[in-house]
Amino acid sequence: MVVVEEVTKLSERRTQTSSEAFPDESLASIQTAVEAVPASVFDGSTKHTEVGGFDAAIADDLSQYEYEGDAAGGFNPNCKLWSHQGFNYSVDLYDADARIAIEVEKSERKNVSDDLLKFQKGYRTQKDSRPKIEFGCLVVPVNYLGRHNLYQHSLTKLDFMKGVLFIDDIAVIGYRDPRPD
Repeated sequence: MVVVEEVTKLSERRTQTSSEAFPDESLASIQTAVEAVPASVFDGSTKHTEVGGFDAAIADDLSQYEYEGDAAGGFNPNCKLWSHQGFNYSVDLYDADARIAIEVEKSERKNVSDDLLKFQKGYRTQKDSRPKIEFGCLVVPVNYLGRHNLYQHSLTKLDFMKGVLFIDDIAVIGYRDPRPD
């Protein structure tokens, strides 16, 4: 099983108190889904390569979420939150009722900024008089490229951007990639 080593919420790192905190029950279910992923999902792949089965294994435990890879061709239209505006961006998992989007990163530091921008754009995009995304969750490895820590990088990026992030809350879950360096 995958080990979750760290969980941090933006609401714990900012002084703004008018926003809602990430729902504890939802965050616990996401963490449980990450921890339920068998380490064998990573078998046969080397570190620093994409492991598509990781997202799918998380999605298996979160049945209320739409999964980007569920549809034919790997593009679930329910995860393409901005297609009506002509944008081809999507989130990895999405719960439309709870307004929670999850992005799973396995290797790329630059994608963290993109993920935060998606969460921000989702908060600014309305559906039924509510933001499409009220809560975002990043799932990232704590051990990326040996000494580099994508989890810590995500927190640094979150701290840098928190003054311009208008969203209720963002959680960052740091897991240990079981593959050797």
